[in-house]
Amino acid sequence: MIKSKRVSFLLLILTSSLSFAQDKISVLVIDGYSNHDWRKTTSIVTTILEKTNLFTVEVTTAPANQVEMDSNLWKPKFKKYDVVIQNTNSYGNRPIWSRTIQLKLQKYVNSGGGLYILHSANNAFPEWEAYNQMIGMGWRSKDYKKSIVIETNGNTTIIPAGEGGSTSHGKRIDALLNKLTEHPINQGYPKQWKAADLEIYSYPRGPIKNLTVLSYAKEPKTQLNFPTEWVVNYGKGRVYNSTYGHVWKNSVDYPNSVRCIAFQTTLIRALEWLATKKVTWQIPSNFPNKDAISLEEF
Repeated sequence: MIKSKRVSFLLLILTSSLSFAQDKISVLVIDGYSNHDWRKTTSIVTTILEKTNLFTVEVTTAPANQVEMDSNLWKPKFKKYDVVIQNTNSYGNRPIWSRTIQLKLQKYVNSGGGLYILHSANNAFPEWEAYNQMIGMGWRSKDYKKSIVIETNGNTTIIPAGEGGSTSHGKRIDALLNKLTEHPINQGYPKQWKAADLEIYSYPRGPIKNLTVLSYAKEPKTQLNFPTEWVVNYGKGRVYNSTYGHVWKNSVDYPNSVRCIAFQTTLIRALEWLATKKVTWQIPSNFPNKDAISLEEF
């Protein structure tokens, strides 16, 4: 394992912040309920972002029951922010956003806003068709839309509805990720790197419209290559979606999934790109390689 040195990471933050001459990127985190530990997830992500000096972060907590949700008392103001992090998950009969809020998010992204889908948020809202279009693929049943398999030569094969399986994952592993598409988010990454404690979804499903796969990994049970990160163009806006960032209930304070330098670096660079279409955050010297993960100390 490559061990991170806190001093070198802080020096990287200082160097990057000094070169950053424009206003900070405003980020809104939406949380409030999930089958994962949404409180801890929000806290960790906020810590990672604020220490870069690139972002200002605000949090809006959605009501955790449907009656309160439908009362429309919760009124997030998306248009105030450069990018939104979606950290709620309706899986398990949890609330569905009110139609008013749904339409506001659709308008925000369609008009040019950035949307970051944080781990289990791609499990949410299967009945909301525009959300399915925005996230491209998510945790969906076998009969819903399409999935993608990446062949060994890098070509993609579309799996139609009814074939393959419903979305699932096995045990989290230190997964070997393969860069598929060069993109501002991953420009300069190695061709392969290990991501710590990652879930590899088999058969993520969705409309797969205006979608670009950034990386993929081999799912151990099926021995097939499935996407691990992808971006979607939705109107004038941009969406980033991945399986990075798992924080389970009753987990340690800082699980390896979020101590992972690949996760932290990609989170920062993806949010920059979503907000500005550019990336200035440098890739740290301790970014993982194909042989070992790399972890940051909190």
